[in-house]
Amino acid sequence: MKNIIKRSLSITLAFVMCVSLLLGLTLPAQAANVNYVKDGKYIYNWGAREEIATFLSQNAVAFYEDNDTSYSELSALSGSNVESSVPSSMLYKELQNLMKSNHSYINSYSKIKELCQYTDCQNSGGKISSFYSGLAIGPTWDGAWNREHTWPDSKGDKASDGEDDIMMIRPTSTSENSSRGNKAYGESSGYYHPNYVKTVATGYDLRGDVARIMLYQYVRWNCTNTGSKYNPNGIFGTSGVIESKEIMLQWIEEDPVDTWELGRNDSVESITGTRNVFVDYPELAFVLFGEEVPSDYTTPSGEAKKGPSSSNNNNTSGTQNSTQNNTQNGNQINTQNSTQNNSQGNTQNNSSVTTTGCSHQKAYKVAAEEPRCDTNGFTEGRYCPDCKKYISGHALVEPIGHTYAGDCDTICDICEAVRDTDVEHVFGDDELCTVCGDTKADDKNLQVNDEIDNKTQNTDVDSDEKTTENSGFKWWIIVIIIGGVIVAGGAVVLVLYRDKIWPKNVE
Repeated sequence: MKNIIKRSLSITLAFVMCVSLLLGLTLPAQAANVNYVKDGKYIYNWGAREEIATFLSQNAVAFYEDNDTSYSELSALSGSNVESSVPSSMLYKELQNLMKSNHSYINSYSKIKELCQYTDCQNSGGKISSFYSGLAIGPTWDGAWNREHTWPDSKGDKASDGEDDIMMIRPTSTSENSSRGNKAYGESSGYYHPNYVKTVATGYDLRGDVARIMLYQYVRWNCTNTGSKYNPNGIFGTSGVIESKEIMLQWIEEDPVDTWELGRNDSVESITGTRNVFVDYPELAFVLFGEEVPSDYTTPSGEAKKGPSSSNNNNTSGTQNSTQNNTQNGNQINTQNSTQNNSQGNTQNNSSVTTTGCSHQKAYKVAAEEPRCDTNGFTEGRYCPDCKKYISGHALVEPIGHTYAGDCDTICDICEAVRDTDVEHVFGDDELCTVCGDTKADDKNLQVNDEIDNKTQNTDVDSDEKTTENSGFKWWIIVIIIGGVIVAGGAVVLVLYRDKIWPKNVE
């Protein structure tokens, strides 16, 4: 009997261990808790280059939860396979609203000199990693490195439209910056391949990185091919910023998000309040342009491998400035171009006064948003969460522009942004400026103290522990221990009560 019990116990324990190991190999990676190292409120980039991200950080998860949205809701919205219609699609408008409404701080170009030490380091500190090559630069501003406009100014990215956004500007060594110029990214002749440096030094695969940055700028700042501010050829082609839609999506798929991108997203959010949704959910790039999400695509969320996300995104009509009548569930639907003139003559930048068969019972008022020096504002409007769009109001209000006290002043009176100019006070012996008449005591440029200098330099580390795709390791040990305890307990019961369970035969 004892031999039987021992054999049974051994077989049971082996079975429990095999099942635990099998489950550990097949379960997908979960969201990770990252050890954030901070300087005040600013988070240092905790990621590493070329380390593929197979999880979402806790801050990424919180961002979408706080905005009451999810991948399933976003991917259910329609994009368009007609490039000219993408900016008027429901998904484009929703992503733009998500990134814009959370963008609480608009950094200046000068500020980037100090912010890159947080956003572009690796492993939570140290030197800045030069974007194209990975060469160690900085971390403080010494004039030996540049602030690279990945979306060039000359391609229509004006100051009021995100020219200085830290999400788009990357630190590079001087030689890397000059070798690209303002060429669009691409693979054909006449384009700049972001991996060019990789062939001559120790660079990284940046194809997906630049494609996701271009998409952020294209959606967040409405850098489309409409309006006099923008490049007439839009995002694609030699006059644009990337060769074609096909190249862009190919790069996004072939160069998955690494933890450096994800860590940078966390860092930028700690500064500006917003994130690049195409880093957290690169699947949405395909949905936005009406393409199937690759089923074998490795992404931080793992959503791509769960199957097709949306079949309704591939056939959005590209006809603009016209009215199309469709019948859905017996109701007449009137779909119009997203730019409409309201009865007061204001230009609507969101689909408004448009019926979609929805009763708008849950629609609520959205307060007016005052324009800032370099960002747009909006009039009061009404937003329907069921339709996921504005049904009235919400007209665009142009930026008010910077205000300077005098001809020599370089600090905006309203937002304290530093303008890029060589104009300086010329003080005489009487300490009066010969240009504007200010005294040295009145010179606000000499009095501005940067907020980073006033920050508490205490570095604190969150109590959350960093986990990766192996985050489930500890609870598998617990499963094995519990299983072993249960089996061992059963064996003890069998030994103690064996005579009652299997009574001996009495002749």
